[in-house]
Amino acid sequence: MVPDFTIGATLPSVAPADGTSLATSTIIVNPIEHFTGNITLSDLPPPADLECTPIVPATISNSSRRATLSCSSIAAGTYAVTIIGTSGRISHNATAIFRFTASASPGFTITASSSVSFASGQTATSDVKVDPENGFSSQVELAATVSPSTGLSVSLNPFSLANGSGTSTATFRSFTQGNYTVTITATSGASRHTTTVNVHVAAVSHAPPAPSTTSGLDPVIFYGIFGGIIILVVAGTSLVLRRIRRSRS
Repeated sequence: MVPDFTIGATLPSVAPADGTSLATSTIIVNPIEHFTGNITLSDLPPPADLECTPIVPATISNSSRRATLSCSSIAAGTYAVTIIGTSGRISHNATAIFRFTASASPGFTITASSSVSFASGQTATSDVKVDPENGFSSQVELAATVSPSTGLSVSLNPFSLANGSGTSTATFRSFTQGNYTVTITATSGASRHTTTVNVHVAAVSHAPPAPSTTSGLDPVIFYGIFGGIIILVVAGTSLVLRRIRRSRS
């Protein structure tokens, strides 16, 4: 048999179609019948929306049988690139398949306690959390609206979060009992997300006044005892006076 070689390409992992993430296929060359020549590698122009770096290395010697081809894309899909290996009059092709999935855009989420309750004249708080997604790192502004618009005040501290991440404290104050819906909005450029907090303000319950007492006793009992003592004193005094009169007579 005549010395020859085979050429193939591995299937790389799926990469995001963000225009920068690379999918890399390994080109594998295997000699046949003691093939010892150098093999020059090249690829045909890639399909639209696919950009590829040059094959590294562009020439494979007998001692090095592997090379790589890396590509990126701005559009999700599956792409095929034809790779050509040439050594003198010998030429073989291989197909490298690249797969790209839609890239998630950077963004953020906002969360807070779903409900808060407190008594009229008091205050309550809720943590408002902003979490980044997919590399988001822009500043986020916070604002609150209340429905109905009167009866409850809301303050946010801080009202601006740098780097698209952090926690703000929402403080609720009210002197008017009732139910309120607070919508907290997080805005960064054209991105806007909201979360809702249901606030219940309860009426203040006034305890009935404590009954008045005299020397720690209910007035009726106190004056009943006091009257009984007076009667006993009067009766005792009268009895003593009568005995004195009898003894004199």
